[in-house]
Amino acid sequence: MARDAQRKPARIAIHGTGRMARSIDAAAAGAADLTVIALVGPQPPEWETAAAWFKDLHELTAAAIPQPGLEPDLLIDFTLPDGTLAAARWCRERAVPLLSGVTGLPADTLEALRETARGAPVLWSPNLSLGVNLLADLAARAAAVLDPGAPVLIEDIHHQWKKDAPSGTALMLGETIAAQRGAASAIEYRSLRQGEVVGEHTVRFRLAGEELDLVHRAQDRSIFAGGALDAGRWLLRQPPGFYSARDWLAGR
Repeated sequence: MARDAQRKPARIAIHGTGRMARSIDAAAAGAADLTVIALVGPQPPEWETAAAWFKDLHELTAAAIPQPGLEPDLLIDFTLPDGTLAAARWCRERAVPLLSGVTGLPADTLEALRETARGAPVLWSPNLSLGVNLLADLAARAAAVLDPGAPVLIEDIHHQWKKDAPSGTALMLGETIAAQRGAASAIEYRSLRQGEVVGEHTVRFRLAGEELDLVHRAQDRSIFAGGALDAGRWLLRQPPGFYSARDWLAGR
């Protein structure tokens, strides 16, 4: 869905009305080239926003018929796996670009994202922080240089309400290392859930007589919102296809 971003701001609909949606809405408020036109979720947003609220994507579709300005140029999805599946199907029917940061997606949802990507650009990443994705790149470089048999520990620490363990980001880091080494047998995961920790990830390579730690600490949820908007800008310039955060970083 091409548009001239210099003439009109790109219209964003956020699928979800939780903490990430709030952060993205706030980050977009200061952007001249983006505007959040809709928030979609069963619960209304708990903050003041200029965006319209709809209970589900079908309501957004119905509202967009008499109000053409509610047709989004991009759907940003921060819900749960079932919500991502619904978002993929909705975007496929309308050829709307889709950016999703939902973790723990089952195989059928990933396949739905790939089907959508045949007609619209889709970017899925379990973490949209620029720093985390640089961490993944550094971990891949280390794995390519170090002894492929060296044990690796990947530790993630998150707030007490996070359900998935290991985190989606931890699994992404492990998959990145395994892709370089050709095996995942020497990768151990450890997860801690405590307090209000936004997110901390450590990749530890255990070598003979030494250890190498690569660490990323998220101190504010706004880093994910900023990354999502930056990735969204990039995605709007892409042809249909299924993209990863590494594609986004390479194209920055």
